[in-house]
Amino acid sequence: MANFSRLILVLFFRIICWCLVTSSLERTNLLIGLFISLLIPFGDFRKLKIYALIPELLLILRLPFDMIKESFQLLLIKDPVDDFQNEKINVRARNGSKFSEFFDLFRITFTPMSLVTRRDSSETWRVHVVTQVKNKENHQ
Repeated sequence: MANFSRLILVLFFRIICWCLVTSSLERTNLLIGLFISLLIPFGDFRKLKIYALIPELLLILRLPFDMIKESFQLLLIKDPVDDFQNEKINVRARNGSKFSEFFDLFRITFTPMSLVTRRDSSETWRVHVVTQVKNKENHQ
């Protein structure tokens, strides 16, 4: 039963990603997304830890609001600067499975002002962030 619930979670996630990419919730689009989701090979679900996955899924539900907020912030930046920062990998994601680490990476990259460029260590992501110039004299 646990493997079945994990399979359903993976299919659900794949269909949600399909709907985000296609921007459509029509019945035919959902059926096409389900078909494509079933064609993609499945991994080993025995290592998938649900206790680490559910909090990550709940944080992903907040993404549309964060995306809208950061979009307006990005519009208001007059002198954008590229900055690279190290961001800690979520503890639940680190102690969970590779799938929960992917959710952590997905959450960071989905918003318009940040992009994960690489994994620096087992505990940190290197993240590209767009910020406002603090002091014009130092920038020029």
